[in-house]
Amino acid sequence: MSRHNRHTPEELKNFIKLFDSISYRHSYYKVFDDFLDLFINGWSFNHKIDLPGIRKIYSQEERNTFGKLIYETIHILNSQIKEDTDFYDVFGTFYELNSLTNKHFAQFFTPLPICRFMAQILEPQSTELFSDPCCGSARFSLAANSVNIGMFHSLVDIDYTCAKMSALNLLLHGIDGIVICDDGLFPGRNFKGAFIVNRSLRYEKIPRIEYVEDVHLAYNYVRKRVGVSEKPISKTNNSVEDHSDIKDIIVNPVTKQFSLF
Repeated sequence: MSRHNRHTPEELKNFIKLFDSISYRHSYYKVFDDFLDLFINGWSFNHKIDLPGIRKIYSQEERNTFGKLIYETIHILNSQIKEDTDFYDVFGTFYELNSLTNKHFAQFFTPLPICRFMAQILEPQSTELFSDPCCGSARFSLAANSVNIGMFHSLVDIDYTCAKMSALNLLLHGIDGIVICDDGLFPGRNFKGAFIVNRSLRYEKIPRIEYVEDVHLAYNYVRKRVGVSEKPISKTNNSVEDHSDIKDIIVNPVTKQFSLF
């Protein structure tokens, strides 16, 4: 069943048409999640993905359509981004448009114009850390990067699908950062994995996503990038590592509130 409606952006109509050709036989959310995994897998040497399972679920024609969806994503970005100050959130826009947001996690994405407006008001500097403890699809990152390119972006979201959308948005917009799937209020408590994005882009000129399955390595990468001491590996047998010191990095020392910049 097609999900086109009068609110569908013109640039997404062909994407949705391709998507519908797969989803009529499968769960809409499952298809979207597999699409994100396949997209990441094309830019990562170590992404955890069940390729045999995907081959078993989808026909050859459907798997070919996933490739067309990836191509269409690039085509949309090429049509929407003309200047360095432009950005476009293909994944988040589609996610919202098709009501895939998870109400259990209270996911309500900030509209793109508001993200841009807030970034323009704050005028972030390239030497600053960009931090978002509930990043959604990384819209604030895209907006901040459009104002000033060069910041390191540290993003967190408790929803793994959102973490994957954010990683891809950073990748496709040339943003250097890390996306951690965890509870932003209690770092380390619900860690599910992380994605280091474009670590060597400025040197190799090749966008890349590196999957990190160790919570200690993920948060130590943040510490290293912002110039604070890395935390020694815990010798205890506790199943949950304490990384609450990360909040000292991303919390404004004056207001004691989470700060985007």
